[in-house]
This record gives sequence, structure tokens and C-alpha cells, in this order.
Amino acid sequence: MMRLWLIALTALFLISPTQAEARKVALVIGNGDYANTSRLVNPANDIKIIAASARAAGFDDVTIASDLAVNDFQKAMRDFRAKADGAEVAMVYYAGHGIEAQGKNWLIPTDAQLKSDLDLPYEAINLDRMMEAVSGAQIRMVVLDSCRNNPFGRSWRSGTRAVVNGLAGVEADDVLVIFAAAPGQTAADGTSGNSPFAASLAKRLPQPDVPVQLLGGLVRDDVLAATGGSQRPFVSASITGTPVYLVPRAGQPPAGNRGALEDLMWKGAVAEDNESAFKAYLAEFPSGKYAAEASTSVARLAKDPKAPPPAPAAVTASAPAAKKYMLSNVRVEAVKLTGRLGLGLPDQLFLRFNTGERFPEGAREIFSIKRGESWVVDRNFAFEQPVSFQLREFDDIGGSDNIGTVDIGDVPGTFTKTLNGDASDYRVTYTLTVG
Repeated sequence: MMRLWLIALTALFLISPTQAEARKVALVIGNGDYANTSRLVNPANDIKIIAASARAAGFDDVTIASDLAVNDFQKAMRDFRAKADGAEVAMVYYAGHGIEAQGKNWLIPTDAQLKSDLDLPYEAINLDRMMEAVSGAQIRMVVLDSCRNNPFGRSWRSGTRAVVNGLAGVEADDVLVIFAAAPGQTAADGTSGNSPFAASLAKRLPQPDVPVQLLGGLVRDDVLAATGGSQRPFVSASITGTPVYLVPRAGQPPAGNRGALEDLMWKGAVAEDNESAFKAYLAEFPSGKYAAEASTSVARLAKDPKAPPPAPAAVTASAPAAKKYMLSNVRVEAVKLTGRLGLGLPDQLFLRFNTGERFPEGAREIFSIKRGESWVVDRNFAFEQPVSFQLREFDDIGGSDNIGTVDIGDVPGTFTKTLNGDASDYRVTYTLTVG
């Protein structure tokens, strides 16, 4: 039922969307005036341009909040949750300090002292609370311009399970999460008064004919270009494949966007595999490259709704072939363990990709390893774009810690990376094939 509703919603956007038809709400938070750690200049500027661009994109309720202490931060999230309940689009943007510790991501209020990582649940905001704040909306967006360095962790006790740089990827259903930087990386503040990430997002939000499913990729390309490739935003998404627009199209959009949109809409129709989805595609692209397959599918489903779906349509000869990134021959060698509890216990490892994929796949499955041993990962991984992955280890209290992050890049070859987070030392070797 939810998927059918989203298709119907998209059709309304395509035909004659007006501001009255969609209630879009946004919460824009900027924390910079920190009392107990380094101040940040740009968040105060960033939230101004993001709020303005959200209004230009048709958000009819935009709340700006700046320099929030922990109690005010909690109240802002609670108040926004009530606004987002029943909304068609809800977005939260946060600029400020953000860290990963105890296997979780934390957003830092301006009054936090954080003398110990044990203070985090009392003085910081767990990212899960932000996810809950948008949970009542149909389309949920969380944007984090907060992948900065950890200004507190260096003074924490020896052995504290926290990372110095960046945030960890998240696994969230039905939420589009856009991070300013890849796991383990930091986000630049920029020299123009706004961060490169905020500048790109402000430009892209009100751009007509951009489905939210493509928004993160456009921002990623902008930031990579602006930072000379040193900062790579990434997207964690598990939302409908049917295009959903923030800004309705005004006239015929650029050809480049139309091609990407057609592929996206076709993938959504194939995933839905119902008559309404294929008819929505045909209404938008009556002479499209998948029109024949769509018409066949409509006829098939009209005759027998339970009939098996057709084979995937081949890409036309004129379309350039998409690159494939194959990760193989992954080998993890334990040089030094994390020393859990000082008892010489083996580490319990797993891999987590910024795409949301995990290996081993089970939520509690791990590979147990001792010093001097190696884990030969008996699986190859295929992606449509360069990705990164974390080597993570289950900790003593039920969470997990990031030993290090490997960004596979886009250059083929065999590589060895050294990861030494969480008081350990690992060598990771892998082969990247690009084709």
C-alpha cells in the first residue's frame, strides 16, 4: 500500500503540483558557538542559505535553530517531530560538531563538556533521535554537514572507543541520509563563508526536475569538484525508486536530467511491478527507450496481475555503459588486537559499506580473529560507483567500533591499507577492478 501511495503521489507531482498539494517541513540547525571546544564560524552562515533554498524549493514551514544547548536541542527535535507527522516531505539539516563513539553517531550541543565518552547519552544527541523526528513523514531526509574532527576524544581516557575523524555510515529504512563526507573523513568549512557542502545543497535544493533520489549524487559531484577530490560526500538511502520531486518541473527540463530520470523511473516501475507504475512511466515517456517493455508489462498485468515480471530491458546501444567497480580478494590481517578487557580475547570483526551493505550479512554475525591470523573474505562485491567500507569490531557493551575506513577509489589495482583505530593494528589488502 505504501508503494502504491508513493506512485500516486509522484503522479500528482508530475501532472499539476501546487504548493497546497504537498506539505513540506524543514528544520535547519546550526551549532557554532561552543562553550567548551573549538568554535565553528560557518554554521551560522550555512543555515541562512539552506533555509532560503528550502523556502525556494517549496518548503512551506522552515524552522531555523542556532547554537542549541542540549535541552533546547531535544526540544527542537520533539517539536519538529510533531510538525513532520503526516507531512509529505520532512527534512532536517544539521551543521556543527558531530562525532562517532560507542559505535554510534552523536550531534554535539553547544554546552557539551564530554569529559568522558560515558557522558555522551546525557550531553549529546544520538543521531537516532533525528531519524525519529522525521519518521512521521512520507519522504524523510536527514542532511549532516557535521563530519568534522572529534574535539573531545583526544582528552578521553586511554582505550576509549571513539574515532578522531568523521561519522559512521548508517543503516536506515525509508530515509535519505546525505553525509557531507565519507566515513572517517572530515568536511571542510570552506573559505567563502559557507562550507562547500552547504553551498552545493543550497544550489541544488530548489533546482527544478531533480528527484530527491538524485539530489545526493549531484551534491557529491559539486563538492568533489570544489575540493579537488579531497572531500567525498556520500548517501545512505533506502527509499522508493519512483521519482519524487521537491520542485515541480517548469517546462521541458535539460536532456541530461531527462535521461537520468527515465532510467530512475523505469527502475522504480520494474521494482514495483504493477500496472499503475508502468502506466506512470508511459505517461511521462510515451516514446521512451523502455516504452515497448512498459506496454508489454501493462498488457501482462491487465491480463494476469500475478504473472511473473519480464526479463530486464537491455540498455539501448547508444547509451554509454555504466562502470562497474568490483572489490575482490579482500584479506584482513591482525597485527595487533584491540586488547578487549586486557584478556587477550580475539577480535570480532565485520565489514560495513557506506551503501548500507554489511558482511557477514546477519546483524550479529562476525569473524573471530586472533593476533597473527588472517580473515580471507570469501566474497566479491560489485558497485556502480566508488564506495568505502569500515572494518568494525564488536565491543564489550554490545555496540561496535570502527577500526578504520578504506576508500576504494576508482583506480584499478591491488592495494594494502593499514588501519590502526581502537588501539589495534590491521592490514587490509584488496583488489579493485573497474569495467
